[in-house]
Amino acid sequence: MHLARALLMPAAACLVGALLCPETAAAQFDEPPRPAAYALQGVTVVGVDGSRLPDVTIIVRRGFIDAMGPEAALPPGVRLLEGDSLFVYPGIIDAQGKAEFEFPEPDVDRSELAFWAPPREAQGFAPHRRVADYLTATGSGLASQRTKGVVAAAVHPEGPLMPGRGAVLVFRQSAASPTDLVAQPELGPVMSFEGASGMYPSTIFGAAAFLRQSMEDARYVGVVQAAHERDPRGVKAPAWDPDYAVLRSVMGGQTPVFFGADRAADIKRALELGDEYGFRPVIVGGREAWRVAGLLRERQVPVLVSVDFPEPKRWDPEESDEPLDAAAEREKQDIENAYANAGRLATAGVAFALTSGGGEADIREGVRKAIEYGLAEDAALAAVTTSPARLLGLEYLTRVEVGMPATFVVTDGPLFGEDAKVLYTFVEGELEEGAKAGGGEPPTVDVTGRWEVKIDAQGQPFSGTMVLEQEGAEFTGSIELELGTVQVRDGAVSANKVTFVMVISMGGESAEMDARGTVEGDEVRGSGSGPMGSFTFRATRSGTPEEGQR
Repeated sequence: MHLARALLMPAAACLVGALLCPETAAAQFDEPPRPAAYALQGVTVVGVDGSRLPDVTIIVRRGFIDAMGPEAALPPGVRLLEGDSLFVYPGIIDAQGKAEFEFPEPDVDRSELAFWAPPREAQGFAPHRRVADYLTATGSGLASQRTKGVVAAAVHPEGPLMPGRGAVLVFRQSAASPTDLVAQPELGPVMSFEGASGMYPSTIFGAAAFLRQSMEDARYVGVVQAAHERDPRGVKAPAWDPDYAVLRSVMGGQTPVFFGADRAADIKRALELGDEYGFRPVIVGGREAWRVAGLLRERQVPVLVSVDFPEPKRWDPEESDEPLDAAAEREKQDIENAYANAGRLATAGVAFALTSGGGEADIREGVRKAIEYGLAEDAALAAVTTSPARLLGLEYLTRVEVGMPATFVVTDGPLFGEDAKVLYTFVEGELEEGAKAGGGEPPTVDVTGRWEVKIDAQGQPFSGTMVLEQEGAEFTGSIELELGTVQVRDGAVSANKVTFVMVISMGGESAEMDARGTVEGDEVRGSGSGPMGSFTFRATRSGTPEEGQR
């Protein structure tokens, strides 16, 4: 279930610590402090190979998995998260993901441009540029991706010819500056047969010729440089060219090329160009990669398969029994081939990863479609975890085990299930909260009424009266304790499960305690936690809300 954010100030190791410790309550904090540890109890841990380990307790402390097992003990100061019946998976790694960056616009006056001999920056030929140097994203701006289970990504530049080199980012929540996200500042350059707009080379064949000529020129400059270094007599040192330096690294086989190609013909051209100039391509997009699966397997060329599938325009999948005209039938075949691409590559033994395509696509939604069209679920899990991790040097992030950085996602069902929600995402121990557990299920109980509450805060008993008002699947209220009133907010009911936040106020500051429970008739039993400890509670309904006001 969804739990509220951490307390706004430290509390004592009991429910009403903020009320019992006014000197602490008066303390000022710019941000909510993090708890000493997080705990998940009763989860099922799913390995990258699809194996399952049930009834596990995971303790996250100081950014690492501190303990893991059925008998793991809860440490002091733990924040207990919902865990029962939930699943823990390695986090999703998007090998063609998205984060904000901004390359400078070329300083070119197009009205005076000779279209047959434009400058490189206008053509889109700038392999020396690095996304890492122009990154503007920070950790807070990546929250929406973390709530979808994405913990890391490769971010590649887009554009014609060779627009630059990508970077590998770990989506750390606390990253205050772009550099705090960067795990690998230099990936291989992006290359494609996409032509420049309104200038040479504007066609596929022109782009191929341009790339070949650029490699020949880079090779020649390297030969001259080597000759000068051997004996400078009669040989001038060539000017340093950062673009050509990248191309020589590519041709030397040290640096892979991320080659954007969807059509089978373009993929074959990319492989031929790689053979000709000795570089190692990684196919990006690869919508028709299944058509050349044999070549890809033989050359051991991996594919980053985008699951940002095209939207049907003529074919309506919801009307499967309706006869289709020729255009709609062609579209149907093309789209269904894209859906089946990953499954066919897996069958053929081609190495691949599944990606969002660098846009806004929900990667889990796309993966579900690939599974529907033939991709095995364990292969799908590997395609968003171990496969991209191996390619990007992030294999440590996929290891959910004691001593490793706590990087994983927690769901309320199988990761690729139609209705499964990502509840929590941990990135190196930092928690991003997502959907509410079990959200969307209609309430089967009504908690409206007056309740007698007994609370056990780590051996310290408290009792009081709670009054709740439910409307639909939401409720609010208050708890009267001997030491004051505690507000109940963000109450939610899903089936017979409830979650709510207990807000304690004092001295201009407020503290929040998360609570969750199960309703059986006129009784609620549950537990909760704050940054300095956990508690259990039991409440028995004794009347109507009006009776609680008299």
